Amino acid sequence: MTAFHRTVLSTALLITSSIHLTGFAQPVNPSQGARPMMDSAQMASHREARHQKHLNDLKSALQLDSTQESAWQTFSAEMKTPMKRPARPQPAEMEKMTTPERIDKMMALKSERDAEMNKRMSATKTFYASLNPAQQKLFDAHTHKFMKHGPMGHHDKMRP
Repeated sequence: MTAFHRTVLSTALLITSSIHLTGFAQPVNPSQGARPMMDSAQMASHREARHQKHLNDLKSALQLDSTQESAWQTFSAEMKTPMKRPARPQPAEMEKMTTPERIDKMMALKSERDAEMNKRMSATKTFYASLNPAQQKLFDAHTHKFMKHGPMGHHDKMRP
């Protein structure tokens, strides 16, 4: 994988991973002692809010002109769309399969995930192409700060 492809993939992953990385921690309320657990709806709401904040911050930093608004709308709509996660086969189902059938099943799941990522990467590249060089530099800097954490927020996991 070339450095360019890593950058594009990392940018798409970082933008989308901001959806998945937030929502797990809440500030401790001294009167309560421990942190209350969030249910899945609260977590989803929190992730959505953080993701929207990230998009708003990015748009503000880029100072888009009216000719770029359509490209932004397309890009942000794709980034807001939750990634479909294919259902993993049940262990009992996998036990009934032969090794080649298991491999085929896993390859099909991988293809579904890849298709979702390709849509996001394509949207990112299309939007990026609509930016002027100064905006591209800002976009690179804005998204690079998330790359330091690597996929799913792990430090130093995205080394070349």
